[in-house]
Amino acid sequence: MKRFTLGFIIGGIICSALTGFAVEYAVTANPFPIKVDGVEKSIEGYNINDSTYFKLRDIADAVGGFTVGFTNNTITISTQATPPEPANTDGAITIYEGQPRDNRLAKEGDIFVKADGTEIVLAIGPHGVLGEGQGVAPDVGLMDEVGQGDAKFTAPLEANGRLITGKYGPDSVGKETSDTQYQVNILTGEGHWSSEWAVINDYTRPTETGTEVGEISADKNYFWNSLTWVLVAEHPEYSDIFKVN
Repeated sequence: MKRFTLGFIIGGIICSALTGFAVEYAVTANPFPIKVDGVEKSIEGYNINDSTYFKLRDIADAVGGFTVGFTNNTITISTQATPPEPANTDGAITIYEGQPRDNRLAKEGDIFVKADGTEIVLAIGPHGVLGEGQGVAPDVGLMDEVGQGDAKFTAPLEANGRLITGKYGPDSVGKETSDTQYQVNILTGEGHWSSEWAVINDYTRPTETGTEVGEISADKNYFWNSLTWVLVAEHPEYSDIFKVN
């Protein structure tokens, strides 16, 4: 059985193999047909000492799944289907649900794409909070620099996570994100910074008394804890007592 090895061969290597190392390395054109998923492909290959080599870019073109480039005297390989969106502060951006991104905070007019492909244009809600009532958590996935001193690392912001550096500035109600927590309502999927949830709470917390522990409000933002209505987003650990209407 022949051994097939994926390699990147440039003219200089072939030339040296045929001249200075001619005795040690025998180079011939690949004599075997190439099939990708059963479909024959025309790919130039070379047989060197019983191993078959192909140009990396030719394999990328034939198989897909990665791209090859050459920048600053460095061969680059990218396995991303689409290049990451560059960081920017102007104009609308597209945000994909839960996907990491090194970018600014979500803003009004940005397009949020849910996991099922539904697109939602982010808007300021009736109480001045971005995305209020839209059932989305647009800032989940922001790349967060966490840690202290030199022991810092970058990780995607998750539900009920906290930013350390504050590099994203104020949220939609003007509070610095470094001083707040990002909280997601596990019943609706809606997420806001804790300062934004505080504004929502000021206007929408039910006034009537709940009837049983775990009772959920009509908007699913609150649960009754036997004494008062509490934001679901603030206490996801109590999910076992939630009773959805």
